[in-house]
Amino acid sequence: MKLIPIITEHWKIDGGVAFGVIPRSLWSRFVEADVNNLIHMVNRCLLVQTSDRLVLIETGFGNKRDSRYYQFKYIAEQTSLEQAIRNAGFEPTQITDVIFTHLHDDHCGGAVNRLVDGSHSIVCPNAQHWVSKTQWESAMHPNKREAAAYFTDNVMALHEAALMRFVENEGEIIPGISVLIRNGHTAGQMLPLLDDGKQKWVYSSDFIPSLSHVVPVWIASVDIEPILALAEKEAFLEFAEQNNIGLIFEHDFHHSACLITKTLKGFEGQAFEID
Repeated sequence: MKLIPIITEHWKIDGGVAFGVIPRSLWSRFVEADVNNLIHMVNRCLLVQTSDRLVLIETGFGNKRDSRYYQFKYIAEQTSLEQAIRNAGFEPTQITDVIFTHLHDDHCGGAVNRLVDGSHSIVCPNAQHWVSKTQWESAMHPNKREAAAYFTDNVMALHEAALMRFVENEGEIIPGISVLIRNGHTAGQMLPLLDDGKQKWVYSSDFIPSLSHVVPVWIASVDIEPILALAEKEAFLEFAEQNNIGLIFEHDFHHSACLITKTLKGFEGQAFEID
């Protein structure tokens, strides 16, 4: 199994959103913010190449929203999903599977493009697209807190083309790739569990979006159930440390991954770069 990170966007988010109730006086020791309290982010998607599959995890923002929407995402640099895949040496038509951890816009927006005539085209037309059944239902009938992050045009073309596959339980969904399901950030967030032959990894999405978020109590303000998110994170970090499972970060600007260690002070992430 070969893991190939690809970045579709460099953008910014408010530090208060990223770290919730943790004051800037604490998190700014580890993450630099600009004068507007914005911190750097990336959308780091992941290609997973096996002997007979080419799997894509996440698809970035895409470009279907209007300029006002993107104005508040502070996107400084963007590479289309098609081009990012080609930059890695593949064609979008070679992708056999796409895994969405969840259906917030920055995670699935790039899967479908809007054409000039208003119709839509699927970026990876030969791929099965996977999401948890619970998350799909949340996206189709969103609560008021998450509604602004869901857009049906990100996924309906996939559903209409019979390319959506719904996952109801944890376990293997693709040969060699299993998923964990966590609910604190959003209902049914699906975290791929990978083994490259040297190291086991979890692609941690918004569950643990960056190295700084390894600290259990550092919870984003956008998590719909922060107390549950905290409990899930503590249990997972214990599991990861005991089973030598590293994290691959979707949003960390500086680090692509980390290995988990436990000290007298608690859990720590040792930065590790995936080339």
